[in-house]
Amino acid sequence: MHILVIGATGDVGSAAAKIAVEKGHRVRALVRKTSNRDKLGSAKDTIEFVEGDMLDQASLERALEGMEAVIISIRLTEEEKKKGRTYQDVELKGVTNIVEAAQKKGLRKIVHVSASGVGPQCVSDMFTAKYQSEEAIRKSGIDYTIFQPSGMFKDFEFYHIPTVIKMGVTNKWPGPIHFHMSPLSHIDLAKCMVDALTNPKASHKTLEIGGPDCITSAELLNMIAKEAGIHTTYTEGVSKEQLIEMVKSNPQKSFFSVEMIKDFYNDKRLDFKIIDEIFGIEFQRVGEYIKETVPKVKAALAKQGK
Repeated sequence: MHILVIGATGDVGSAAAKIAVEKGHRVRALVRKTSNRDKLGSAKDTIEFVEGDMLDQASLERALEGMEAVIISIRLTEEEKKKGRTYQDVELKGVTNIVEAAQKKGLRKIVHVSASGVGPQCVSDMFTAKYQSEEAIRKSGIDYTIFQPSGMFKDFEFYHIPTVIKMGVTNKWPGPIHFHMSPLSHIDLAKCMVDALTNPKASHKTLEIGGPDCITSAELLNMIAKEAGIHTTYTEGVSKEQLIEMVKSNPQKSFFSVEMIKDFYNDKRLDFKIIDEIFGIEFQRVGEYIKETVPKVKAALAKQGK
């Protein structure tokens, strides 16, 4: 299959591009001149690169020429924020531009990565843009699979694991600890994305996707602490309501807005059987990921003197 990957230099997009190459698909990637292609590894020697931008309709149409499917794995980056771009620009207008170009070029399939919890009830700029872009895809007349992942292992590597190690012995976490999630590896998500290109079971589906382990934040934190050799048990956190009040009182110190917290922090219990029946892929387990990643993060922090 001839596939355009948009977001091919990010974690999920690069994994999808590499897997698509391995599966024998012909892969093209839409990139900027400044895009770092290192995450693509040796696959970058096989992938065709086309320079362009989601907000440039002409470049999208050039990139989609001769393609049968498109994989969309994008987000508003810090670099784009510095340019003045918003969630509406990137995650809504960018996606609707792709949909319009895909319709014009006669594509057969759209595979898109959204987020768990996205729906008509959302109130934040981020999740509202994601929902509206999902709707544009669903109404496009093109076959689609939309993935709504429930937490990614990569987030643990950059926030949860180093924070637990730095905090040491404590039973308090600066956020909610009782919400459930079913996190997964970005590699496993990418495998499902590529499989969805030709899997009839994934046709015209919006799928909440997660791994087989449904755990609370407290259980995750305790697994990290145990692997790091920290003798502690997390029993106290900050409620969603308390977190909202904290952000209201000092919004400059928070990465999330009040509206994002309302959309993001919700109990997420997924039925993994649905994903297993569609894709039949063996997912990496949370415990396995923690065992292999905590020592690496711990060593990196020690090297930095933290």
